Amino acid sequence: MVFRDLISDGTRSVPCLLVNDVSEAARFYGQRFGFDRADIVGDPPIAAMVRRGDCAILLQAVQPGLDLAPGEMSRRRHAGQAWDAFIEVDNLDPIAKDLRARGTQIQVGIGITFLSDRTLEVRDDWGNVIAFAERPVSTRASMRRLIRSAVPNRMRHEVAQWRRDREEQVHLREIKTFCAGLDRPDPFYMFFTEGLLHWVAQAARLVPPEVNLVLIGSKLSEEEVRWLAEHVKRPLHNIRLGVDDNTTWEFLFAANNSNFGYLDIDCFVLAPELFEQMTQINPEVAVNAIWTYDTDDGKPIACTHFAFINLQVARALQARGTYMTPANYDWIGSNLALLHPRTWCRIPTSRQRQMLLRVLPPDDHGRPIPPGESQFFDTLVAYQLAAYANGYSTNRVRNLAHRTQRSLLESAGGPRVWQQDMSAELVHVGGVSYYRRFFHQPELRAMYVAAEYAMLQRLDGLLPDRYRGRAERLRAELAHYGLSADSAPDLLYRHLVDDRGLPPAAAARILDMAVT
Repeated sequence: MVFRDLISDGTRSVPCLLVNDVSEAARFYGQRFGFDRADIVGDPPIAAMVRRGDCAILLQAVQPGLDLAPGEMSRRRHAGQAWDAFIEVDNLDPIAKDLRARGTQIQVGIGITFLSDRTLEVRDDWGNVIAFAERPVSTRASMRRLIRSAVPNRMRHEVAQWRRDREEQVHLREIKTFCAGLDRPDPFYMFFTEGLLHWVAQAARLVPPEVNLVLIGSKLSEEEVRWLAEHVKRPLHNIRLGVDDNTTWEFLFAANNSNFGYLDIDCFVLAPELFEQMTQINPEVAVNAIWTYDTDDGKPIACTHFAFINLQVARALQARGTYMTPANYDWIGSNLALLHPRTWCRIPTSRQRQMLLRVLPPDDHGRPIPPGESQFFDTLVAYQLAAYANGYSTNRVRNLAHRTQRSLLESAGGPRVWQQDMSAELVHVGGVSYYRRFFHQPELRAMYVAAEYAMLQRLDGLLPDRYRGRAERLRAELAHYGLSADSAPDLLYRHLVDDRGLPPAAAARILDMAVT
């Protein structure tokens, strides 16, 4: 049900939700969701009208003696992405900030839905799912459009990019100093932000000690830094600024003086010899890759999950004036906030545009079309295309496919096709740092929750204090999908073996469990 402030004829609509205990629900909605005014009806209570600002929700008691489990009262049991209440707001940011300050777990978002580009989802203790969404046409959006109409897009983007680059300079100098002090060649960098130690530890334990694994954190707490020093024991640099992987890739290209590799925190390397193979890179190769997809004329494009960079190619491109950074690019300087608030696309210059047209077909506006008909050039893609335009290439060390949106659409209606291949040597999960901002289908969402729970449980009691309570929240979320916490590892094991074709021993090794 949609709640609107005021309909033209003066009527209002109010969502009606079922709960087991009206008094307890009224307290919950006040403490966790900010509905701090409650009118309770009946003794014992049979209903409560709770209010936040101009918004109201009616909480109604289920029939006495009917003891329903969490989620059984929600519409979501009938439709995988249904909401029990949908609340429109002018500005979602202060709502999200207030909810977090109250200790409320935002289940999904801020993300894109069919009703709004900015939506978040919360769940009460009775399983009711409530969405807060920013109005597509709001005062805030109108002001943004007014500002944009007054200042040309490229000028606004260049000024904003200049400010970001200036803010990052001190952090770039610090990471340059750190990289210069590394005492072993061929580092493989693993980047992550706060709150992800359980994934870092699981991926790092599969990296042999002779491999120069180097950790790059962003805005980690002092407690997390100490924990990594004690438990992972690899070189670590903590970027004090909250940055994304896009910025970190640019830092690494600038900070290193020799070749280096990159490994995602949710990429599990089960064949240790791969690290040595990745470092064997020919002079004409810009990137050694594991997962790739092709341009229209068959040129492989590397994904960043596990890659190795020939830095001499980058320096040659810079010397020629044909270098494009490893950052994202598009034609309007978009902010890809679903990935990270700081993920902004750079805009190609006219010269770069002409260079890309040497290796890509044009769109209706004469602009090169990103491979796979993506809406933008993803991380490391524009850099590789610039390398191709100058006679270099990307090399497949393993031929594991990454399927673009176009190829996934082409396979619709046939057997289930997954976006990325897995093998007995390599498994990449994908999106673990931002999956909570995506409104996935329920079965995929449940898989993510189960995976995170499995990673956390292996380190139960060892992680810093801020991680306490997360496992409990994940158990509750699994229950809403009809899953028990104990079943999570087996669910993942069966997925890896039955759906993805991994050998049982490989699946068990990732999950650190005995083969059943």
